[in-house]
Amino acid sequence: MKAEINQKDLHSHELSWLCVKPMLISVRGQDMVAKREVYLQLNEGQQALYLFYAYHNHTKSLAEFYWFSAYHIIELRSWSGIRKGMQFFDLHEMVDALNNIEVLITDAKKSGRTWQDVSPTDLDHDLQLRQQTERIYNSYQQASQKAIIAMNDWVRQHQEMFLEIKEDLK
Repeated sequence: MKAEINQKDLHSHELSWLCVKPMLISVRGQDMVAKREVYLQLNEGQQALYLFYAYHNHTKSLAEFYWFSAYHIIELRSWSGIRKGMQFFDLHEMVDALNNIEVLITDAKKSGRTWQDVSPTDLDHDLQLRQQTERIYNSYQQASQKAIIAMNDWVRQHQEMFLEIKEDLK
């Protein structure tokens, strides 16, 4: 399963997103079984992009970053896959940012084997949690921008894994 793009899109700053956009849009609003079914049809590089963008596209604010990180760690249990995907692309700075938010959420919300409820409003009620999350979010934002550039370059070098190029119509 490969994304189809125009030749001109090879130079897009969104190239890595374009590689998995059709797959993620096709499962939007569907249950986890459908999402997993699509995921399992992808190669390792596509899986890395799929999990990254399923997460990253929901980190546009501090509260979203906090809540969606917790959601992927606790509920979806996709966190190790996101981290593994960043390792696939050799993106150590991103792995560090992911590890840092995981430690913060685990320390704040896990007691023994039990997880406490997580809410985006946790940051409004706990100044220390908010400050720590802001610090990690800032490093995540920088790391994610570098990661996207690196993943775009990787896709350009390994187009056959991700893309079907269609000819531009004049």
